[in-house]
Amino acid sequence: MSALSAREKWAYAVGNIPFAAKDAAFANFVVFYYTQIHGLSGTLAGLAMFIALSWDAISDPIVGSWSDNFRSRWGRRHPLLVAGGLPTALLFLALFTPPEQFGDAGIFLWLLGVSILLRTFLTIYFIPYSAMGAELSTDYDERTIIAKARVTMGWLAGMALPAVAFILFFGPRDGVDGRLVAVNYWHYGVLSALVAGITAVVCIIGTRSVIPRLPTASPAHKFSWRDPLKDLQMALTNRNFRLSVGANLAFGMSAGVYTTLSLYLGTYFWEFSADQLAGMVLPTAIATLMAFMALHRLGRRFDKPHLLAFASLALALNALWFLGSRLLGFLPENGHAIIYPLLLLNTGIGVFMIVSMQVLAASLAADIIDEQEMATGKRQEGVVFAAGAFVQKATTGAGALLAGIVIDLSGITGDSVPGSVDTDVLQALGWFTLAMTAGLALIAFFFNTRLRLGRKDHHKVRTQLAASTPGD
Repeated sequence: MSALSAREKWAYAVGNIPFAAKDAAFANFVVFYYTQIHGLSGTLAGLAMFIALSWDAISDPIVGSWSDNFRSRWGRRHPLLVAGGLPTALLFLALFTPPEQFGDAGIFLWLLGVSILLRTFLTIYFIPYSAMGAELSTDYDERTIIAKARVTMGWLAGMALPAVAFILFFGPRDGVDGRLVAVNYWHYGVLSALVAGITAVVCIIGTRSVIPRLPTASPAHKFSWRDPLKDLQMALTNRNFRLSVGANLAFGMSAGVYTTLSLYLGTYFWEFSADQLAGMVLPTAIATLMAFMALHRLGRRFDKPHLLAFASLALALNALWFLGSRLLGFLPENGHAIIYPLLLLNTGIGVFMIVSMQVLAASLAADIIDEQEMATGKRQEGVVFAAGAFVQKATTGAGALLAGIVIDLSGITGDSVPGSVDTDVLQALGWFTLAMTAGLALIAFFFNTRLRLGRKDHHKVRTQLAASTPGD
């Protein structure tokens, strides 16, 4: 395949932003909005997203297999990008506008319905988008470069959207905390819709030129409803694929629980202002850019499985030293000058490790697809990245469910005010977050240490594929 131009690479990378906008909304604001603004119990809010996640377990492999076998004059990926991208953007508006006359049951059903629709259209967009990334290059290192660009754009959008929201929408006005005002969330929904819609269009138009260079579906095979299960069973025969799914699921749940609870932690546990929470954009941006620069050299010196194992272990240790120090009484009380700088440092380290893991996991998935093709004779970009997309969405949904349950159990209610929550409640919230984030990151470390697909292994795979398909 001919080299990817800078315009094509960055147009592709921008296409990750609609998914980042979804993650930013669900991880930072959705549970808080429905519990603190509309009075829905945390358990019901988490349950709605978990049920929507269960639908993803069905829709993701279907779309993955469908995308692999789709044939059109515009290729097998781009028509689905169009079909999924624009409805996804519009559904952000519905997410933050449940009808005022609804009771608890109506609010729950609205959240459930909108979540299912948004996730479905995002699946139709995101899985072909992710699969296309594995087709843009066959080079071991260039795949990491493409993944870096994609993940970096997602992270920059994911941190910029909440930061802009805290500055423009959620700051205090007339003595009222903006985080507790319903109309502010409608403004955030409009912002998310615009960002998701515009970036989807940029990706679709900017990558049109690669369509002739992408692989096409076999004309001898037509999509069958039995294909998703058969394709998934075939993919699961690959040991590295099974291990990577386990590692990504554990790591993602670790990050999902923490991000879902981060607004509660920032508001009630640490008692930071909206301006201070907006300031988290600085370490996030710096860490994202540092990871982007560092991974180029690290990726050429170390194999991807080794870097993944290091990053997951470091993520666990990062959760232990900061939150653990407060819970064990080693840090001073809230308001002390040292607390906020330490949080900025902790956030920077955590973001660096999470960005690194996401980049390396996406790059490794493309290598696993090559390995799978060598073993079975079939490329399964859609199926493999469907599993990856499901893991990413599953971690957000599972994190929301677990976070919702602990919110109810800990005693935080819709009328809780920062500075007045009982110490036992805050301790419970802190210990739960620490145990889940550090424990799950260690499970990811366990799986990553057992991956076996380094640079030399991949070179052998590509050599055998080239020998079996002259002209590759």
